[in-house]
Amino acid sequence: MKIPYVIDNQQHRLADVLNSILAEHTGKSLDIATAYFNLQGFRLLREGLEQLGSFRLLLGDEPGDGASLGIKPAAAQQLVSELNTAPYDEEMLRLAESLIAYLRRELVEVRTYQQGFLHAKCYLFYGDLPMGTADRFQPKAAIVGSSNLTGAGLTTNKELNLSHKAVLTEEEVLQAERAAAVNREDFTLREKLMSSVGFQAISELDRWFRQQWETSQDFKQELIELLDASKFGQKEYTPYQVYMKALFEYFKDDLDAEPITTTRSIIDLAEFQEDAIKKARKILARYDGVLIGDSVGLGKTWIGKKLMEDYAYHLRQKALVVCPASLRKMWTDELASATIAATILSQEELGQVDFDPTPYGDTDIILVDESHNFRNR
Repeated sequence: MKIPYVIDNQQHRLADVLNSILAEHTGKSLDIATAYFNLQGFRLLREGLEQLGSFRLLLGDEPGDGASLGIKPAAAQQLVSELNTAPYDEEMLRLAESLIAYLRRELVEVRTYQQGFLHAKCYLFYGDLPMGTADRFQPKAAIVGSSNLTGAGLTTNKELNLSHKAVLTEEEVLQAERAAAVNREDFTLREKLMSSVGFQAISELDRWFRQQWETSQDFKQELIELLDASKFGQKEYTPYQVYMKALFEYFKDDLDAEPITTTRSIIDLAEFQEDAIKKARKILARYDGVLIGDSVGLGKTWIGKKLMEDYAYHLRQKALVVCPASLRKMWTDELASATIAATILSQEELGQVDFDPTPYGDTDIILVDESHNFRNR
């Protein structure tokens, strides 16, 4: 087969080159080292990979953030991230199922290199018919360069890869003979030298791969579990786990939020009330309004008082409290105890036919207590 010497995804796409080799590689061996790997990379080579007699995949790693260190390699992190953001459709579901099934084959091995930062990308083809083993004795071709085993790495990224061949094709020999412009006898020697150089390069790459493979850790089962735990897998979750996941997704921004501090406060709240304040502040900042609907006895008045402190005391905004007439004295005393200036207006006053809202038109912040009274006309 003819393999281009330079593969850059422009004149020659790596996916096309690999598939042309795999088409004549049934039952034989392939080793790949890659820093990253994704579903689209598997999709592009799937047909050829499924016809191999032995396949070894070595995943690289790179520095991650503190939260990810020691959990899984960067290649797996990226794969999980892709699965989480991918659309849940029939094509992606079947592709993920095919990858999981392929990884479960005995002929497939996966390891991750954790002795340093492995960013190498190498594709090694062997002429052996391994019969289920990973023995490699006949290196045939190698491609080494910048392309990861990803959809973009194999097709669209501007990459640079060089190929090495143990044996030149007859067409390559004739092209080289014409380019050399030498007699046949001299060219025979040149042909042998070219084949020898290619074989030596592949042999050294083979030696390099074996060294990295031997110092790597098995990652096959963990990779399968990561895929199976995604939305495309078959792992079953209990109703409790689904519920907890829903709660986490809903409140995760609050869990990561930085604490909001003020310069002065005489209003002491319980921890759960402080959590309510943080949530209310975020909603207010986004929507200019918030409805606090905690159960009776959980301190809605104190939460409202704390928010009034933010705006009416610290920001010196003009405040208005609307409450039932029976609660006017309570609000007057509570606000006075915190030296919060606010006008208090009863709901009964609002209900009068001749009520004039004009004096309150320049109010900055309004607190409505017992607001369920306004649920209808």
